[in-house]
Amino acid sequence: MSEQRREAVVQALNELEQRLGELGVPAGDRPTPEALASTMPFCYDTMDVEAWLQFIFLGRMRELLEQGDPLPESCAITPYLEMLRASGRSVDPEICACVGELDRLITGESGSGERI
Repeated sequence: MSEQRREAVVQALNELEQRLGELGVPAGDRPTPEALASTMPFCYDTMDVEAWLQFIFLGRMRELLEQGDPLPESCAITPYLEMLRASGRSVDPEICACVGELDRLITGESGSGERI
């Protein structure tokens, strides 16, 4: 991953974290060990998507970046958010936009769907 793209990922992570904070997702209220023990994708059976983004996704992405490890080859969280919205769950549009940008940056696609 190029340094420019890596910086764009960091910026997008910062924007997501800021929006979660604006929505009142508390940074100090960590999930319980039981919630973290979920074997379901996105821990959907034990925590809200906002908590998963805050404590699992952001935490893991920051850890990878700080250690200089490669980021995942692809990221597809947006379909999960769309599924939640289709089932009637309210998901903040700005959160959706931030996650969509991260999906695009990490997967390496331009806005037109082509690989970068």
